[in-house]
Amino acid sequence: MTSAYVLIVATLVLGGLIAALGDRLGSKVGKARLRLFKLRPKQTAVVVTVVTGTLISASTLAILFTLSKSLRQGLFELDDILAKRRLVTEELQKVKKEKENIERHLSSTLSQQTTVQNQLNITKDKYQKANNQLSKLSKQSSTLNSEINNLTNERAELLEQKTGLDGQITKLQSQIDNKDLALQDKEKILKNQESQFKQIQQQKIKLQLDVDKKDQAISNLDREILQKNQDLQTKERRTKALEGEQTFLEREVQTLEQYYQNYQDLREKNIAILRGQVLAMGALKIVDSKAVNNAINQLLNQANKNAIGSVKSQASESNERLVQITNDQVDQLAKQIGDGQEHVIRILSGGNYVQGEKEVRVFADVAPNKKIFNREEVIASVSLEKNSISDENFQKQVDSLLVAAQFKARKEGIVGKIQIEDGKVKTLIDFISSLSSLDPSPDQIKVIATENTYTIGPLKLRLEASSRGKIILSTE
Repeated sequence: MTSAYVLIVATLVLGGLIAALGDRLGSKVGKARLRLFKLRPKQTAVVVTVVTGTLISASTLAILFTLSKSLRQGLFELDDILAKRRLVTEELQKVKKEKENIERHLSSTLSQQTTVQNQLNITKDKYQKANNQLSKLSKQSSTLNSEINNLTNERAELLEQKTGLDGQITKLQSQIDNKDLALQDKEKILKNQESQFKQIQQQKIKLQLDVDKKDQAISNLDREILQKNQDLQTKERRTKALEGEQTFLEREVQTLEQYYQNYQDLREKNIAILRGQVLAMGALKIVDSKAVNNAINQLLNQANKNAIGSVKSQASESNERLVQITNDQVDQLAKQIGDGQEHVIRILSGGNYVQGEKEVRVFADVAPNKKIFNREEVIASVSLEKNSISDENFQKQVDSLLVAAQFKARKEGIVGKIQIEDGKVKTLIDFISSLSSLDPSPDQIKVIATENTYTIGPLKLRLEASSRGKIILSTE
């Protein structure tokens, strides 16, 4: 009984340790975003959890099978024990039938013995009567002697029969005694086997209860892991969103700093080229590695031409080399665009330059030219309240909506121009002025991409005002 308690405690302690280890390992795998066999981090965490649950079950079974001989025999030798039990039961039935046959035979033999004994008693009576008559019937002695001899012979034969019957009765009784002993032994064996079978059934029930408890614990652990994974994914999405907002704000700060610097420069000189101004831009897909330098030179020539047009007078030579870029930057640019994919390349001004500058420092910005927005994709939307029906409120709502759309477009990677339909200011002014005169009044305004838009742009936007899901005004 003490070993059973020790076995249960050891199993519970080991299961708890492995469960805690699996939980810690699953958490670390989920947080570290590890990958096994090219699986996703979430799937890797699930695989680790499944392996941990398997180790719990395997260790539990190993401990039970190692320390409990009766359980091991019950699980692996149960069929043999049941087969032996059936054989013993069949032999017991055969022995009972043999016993019944022997008892019937014994009853018949006893009946025959009673008959012989009665005949013997009758013979004794006759013999007694003959002896009494011997004294009286001396004249009939010869006849009586012959009768006596006959009776003596009959008596001898009867005695022999009786002796044979006694031997048979003794043998039958011995056989019955032996069968009774064998039957008792088999009944004891059967009782022991039944007791073992009951113990095995009880152990099996306990083991099933333990397995059910482990399964429930594993299910609870799986739910906790799933909840933690969902929380982790939510936090990751929020982190990415905050990182994007931080990047945009950093760009806005740089832009403001540039504006401030430009403002300071404008107070002193006439700025011809602003810092970060795009001098040339193009989408390139290099198939032949030999054409990389030619493509870069074409962009630099275009940037040089635009720079000359900005800082030089009309009488300047157009073939003058004004833009300057380092060889390391050119080599790095060639490596970035030489992978066979389509890229957007921008040649940007490295500073503020005034009229008459003799050189303009530039640098290159590279981004993959991928699809950012699909045609008719909603980029931003705003809901309108009934009490906000006025030109001023509509103006504020549309301005906020366009700022949000521009923020999202830049955040997603659009580097080209962003415009409303044909790019005319009148299109936007007409749309805003028409909002207040609509009947029914709009309850939502959307900004929609008019066509499939890639990184290089331009991104053309369409404004739509709707009421209860029905479009009532559009810039199209």
